[in-house]
Amino acid sequence: MRRMVDQAVRALDDAEVSGAPPPFRRRLSTLFLLYVVQGLPYGFFISVLPLFLRQAGWSRTAIGFYSLLGLPWILKPLWAPLVDRFSWPALGRRKSWILPCVIVSAVLALLLGPQEPESAGSLTCLLLVVLGINLVAATQDIAVDGLAVDILSEGERGPGNAAQVVGFKVGMLCTGGILLAFSDQLGWKGICMAMAAITLLIFFVAAGYPESSRLRSGEDVSPKMKEILESLVLLAARPGLPVALLLIATYKMGEAGVDAMYRLFLLDGGVDAPSIGILCGTWGLAFSLVGSIFGGWIGQTQERMKSLFWVGILRAGPLVLIAVLPFLKQPLSLGVVYPVTLAEHFFGGMITPVMFAFMMDLCDRRVGATHYTALAAVEVVGKMSVSTLSGLLADRIGYGGLFALGAGISLVWPLVVYVAQRKGSGPCRGKAKG
Repeated sequence: MRRMVDQAVRALDDAEVSGAPPPFRRRLSTLFLLYVVQGLPYGFFISVLPLFLRQAGWSRTAIGFYSLLGLPWILKPLWAPLVDRFSWPALGRRKSWILPCVIVSAVLALLLGPQEPESAGSLTCLLLVVLGINLVAATQDIAVDGLAVDILSEGERGPGNAAQVVGFKVGMLCTGGILLAFSDQLGWKGICMAMAAITLLIFFVAAGYPESSRLRSGEDVSPKMKEILESLVLLAARPGLPVALLLIATYKMGEAGVDAMYRLFLLDGGVDAPSIGILCGTWGLAFSLVGSIFGGWIGQTQERMKSLFWVGILRAGPLVLIAVLPFLKQPLSLGVVYPVTLAEHFFGGMITPVMFAFMMDLCDRRVGATHYTALAAVEVVGKMSVSTLSGLLADRIGYGGLFALGAGISLVWPLVVYVAQRKGSGPCRGKAKG
């Protein structure tokens, strides 16, 4: 490990002398792998853990509220300025945070192994470790998002954000798809150990990335805390920002409410956990990956609002079809479930990189971690406000009522985009400084 860090520092010095950033492919692949690391625990959090908890006897309401363990993803703007302000220059502004977070994530994954949900005595430890994983992953996300803002030009943000989204979903595919599909053979401990092993492998790749200590514009990368806080005030005063925040907060609301209970809907309908892993976690995520690649291509256009409108329309269609499933004769035919599920994953994947490029446009590059984190927290608040209550809603109004609510929100969202675009009240082409 010491040798790998030394190599990273030497490569950093070379980049400083030449003044040239690494090739675009190198930057793209690095972002991709770093988001794979973040997708691993997230896939475990939303796919593996809920099914194990359900099999251990948890109610849908309790499973819905356990998503509160994801609060670090909402609260991360509180410490994002620290990530922008402090670093070890010899290692790199962002790598100073990324590399320790990757190591700690691997250690926590190993500690998660003995905390099986079937054991009542381990419940508190299980929840604490999951909370710790979310805290570390949220901190890493701040630094990686800041790195993306640092190294991507405006024209690179579409494919750059596609690489991030695809990487994140590949990580989810590993845990929530492939490992879950083999859960009968691997068991809980095997899944946790595999998650830790993949994380450590990517650490050595990330350690070799030659991060420059200066931005493209040649600015110093250590803004004072006062400057960071002042930049947040300037961001809040930007024309059209309230509309932008509304769009960011609500674009995944309906989808999040459906996705939070969709696997449980299939499980309660008689589909076994490995089959759900193959459908949602493997094929579903594969279609989501392809959708994100298309979304990255769409995101290259600078007409972000227009792109968001049309992709939002396409995304709403499969959610409407899912809302119909609980009212069909049970058990459902796989010939019905598969195309609807895969379409929902495809178009849900397509909209994400377009929205992320829109968010990145609003950021000041010098404090990109703080700005992007603040905007991303707004997105998480929107999703969690629905997913946290999804179990309670499913118990009160049934899967049919919950899915219809999610579909309705998704149908209204592109109309809000359209109105904002027509009135010119949204920042259609925000510019990042630098």
